[in-house]
Amino acid sequence: MDGQEHFRHHSSSPSDHHAHPHEVHPSRRDFLRVLMGGALAGASILELAYHRAAWARAALDSGSKLFDIEKAAEGIYFAQARPQAMINCNAAIFVGAKDVVVVDAHSKPSAATSLIGQIKREISEKPVRYVINTHFHWDHTQGNHAYRVAEQKLDFIASSATRQLMSDLAVARLKASLEQVPKRVEELRARAAKSASAEEKAFCAGQIRQLEAYQADLKDYTLELPTITFEKSYVLQDSAHDLHIEFHGHAHTAGDVVVFCPQKRVVATGDMIHGFLPFIADGYPRVWPGTVQSVGQLEFTQILPGHASLQNGHTVMSNMGNYIEELTAKVEEGKKAGLTVVNLQKRITVASLKSLQSNGYGEYIQRNNYRFTPNFGKLPPLQTGVNTNIGEIYSNLDRV
Repeated sequence: MDGQEHFRHHSSSPSDHHAHPHEVHPSRRDFLRVLMGGALAGASILELAYHRAAWARAALDSGSKLFDIEKAAEGIYFAQARPQAMINCNAAIFVGAKDVVVVDAHSKPSAATSLIGQIKREISEKPVRYVINTHFHWDHTQGNHAYRVAEQKLDFIASSATRQLMSDLAVARLKASLEQVPKRVEELRARAAKSASAEEKAFCAGQIRQLEAYQADLKDYTLELPTITFEKSYVLQDSAHDLHIEFHGHAHTAGDVVVFCPQKRVVATGDMIHGFLPFIADGYPRVWPGTVQSVGQLEFTQILPGHASLQNGHTVMSNMGNYIEELTAKVEEGKKAGLTVVNLQKRITVASLKSLQSNGYGEYIQRNNYRFTPNFGKLPPLQTGVNTNIGEIYSNLDRV
């Protein structure tokens, strides 16, 4: 039912579960476990114990504390991901009267397990009742299963489009990310062998450990699909605050949602709005800026983005939309004139993009690159990222 809003109400008890037209029924595997009861109970306990132990080891191998948590508003927290060889997304954490809602689930189960532990220690011992996936990308969803293992009663919420994309692409994207690991390990080993710096050798060794931990972490991957889906909007009501989960249009993917808390004037945006250059390979460059403008109509003062630091106000959001709009116009003009991607990458420079100069946006992105990307020495210049975006836009110009 396109265009129709769907609501989930739980004012007196946030954990009450009511029927919903878009709730997805348990899998056949879950059904068989319930049906066979005691016959599978022991195996299930062993399986859970195995996963918990494996993820705890992987979290330690990755460098113990993986997130820095800051309070954004009363009952709302921002978990900022520390740099990792295989990137983790941030998380937004909303503490209700009886339970917790977490937005996005990182690149691996051990990262989610690590954050679950931090939430219990640093924020609240209340159970996580809902995990919202803002979009389908691996660094936001591959940790879902850790929440399923950790919590007795849990639902995953996403747009219908995101559920379909996860179903269609999640396993293939995981395979692609795992295929990167051996090549990156070899590059790091070669770099360490050439270096005379003990510090650089240690950096390379740490990155290798993280890559190998990622590989081990996802050896037995379990895809957890959203159990509650919607087309346009979905509301979680709580005596502490309401959460409006909203689809505003195509942007970073076909199914991006934002999570808006009107009482606390906070919005979690996934990768539709964040502090790096945008990733547009799955994106819709023509319409993305309009989607950002639509989100900008919400009455918020803080943005909890999918990557980089918390944002106050609308400035970075507007800069990001303006950058995508300006670069798309330049690529479209060049493509119509018969220019190739390589031609455009030579012609469209960082200095030529007014949106990157406005409010120091380009410098802001580079600061975030240094803070939130693993590096030893220099990172690639901003032009490298712009060139990547040029190629992505060139391929996706006709997507609406």
